[in-house]
Amino acid sequence: MVGDFNDWRPGSHQMLERPDGSRAGRVALPVNQRHGFRYLADGGHWRDEDGADGHDGHDGRNSLLHT
Repeated sequence: MVGDFNDWRPGSHQMLERPDGSRAGRVALPVNQRHGFRYLADGGHWRDEDGADGHDGHDGRNSLLHT
């Protein structure tokens, strides 16, 4: 998981596999801000969050989350 909250540095926030096969990560973010982020999968493949925060959604390249 990479984003403006970790200066887009891969490996700063790892996604851990859950028993059901999905992955999850946790990041503490300041409130009342908008954050861009994406997922960097194995093999260097970028993934977006399809359900990113309702109306904020995407900025044309990154998923957006409003805290």
